[in-house]
Amino acid sequence: MRKVSLLCSLFLLATGLSAAANPGFPSPAGWSHNAPPATTDPTRVVEQWHIAGDVASVTFIKDTGTAYSDALAAIEKNFSTNKIRPATDKDVPCQGKTGHEIDFAVGPEGHQLIIHRVIVPDGTGIDTVTYARADGTVFDPDVKKSEDAYCAESGS
Repeated sequence: MRKVSLLCSLFLLATGLSAAANPGFPSPAGWSHNAPPATTDPTRVVEQWHIAGDVASVTFIKDTGTAYSDALAAIEKNFSTNKIRPATDKDVPCQGKTGHEIDFAVGPEGHQLIIHRVIVPDGTGIDTVTYARADGTVFDPDVKKSEDAYCAESGS
């Protein structure tokens, strides 16, 4: 149960939701775009995609109010506190910058979600790509293509 609440905390940390136009992450082919929820937080733009009948989702957040180092520190603290060992926890190149990639599982045994997250510094804020899928399913190739295309961009 603690790991499920960690997932919710990590998602909420990254999603102080705001409505706006697509901030730069290319839509995965075949995925449906969800209308972003309305909010008054001017520091965050959120876009999300899903596949009908599947738990998988891709969420892109452009957050001008959270520093890259603060975002990484919060995630690392949550992992340490909840004794979660990510399968991947490394620096990666993205948009000509050094970003960070994290993969971890959350949820009860037999019903876990795999969370793949890439965090990229963007000015004083961050861009975050989060792909959630059921444990045991392969990384969707269309999501990988979108992430690769996003990371290949020159950035702002």
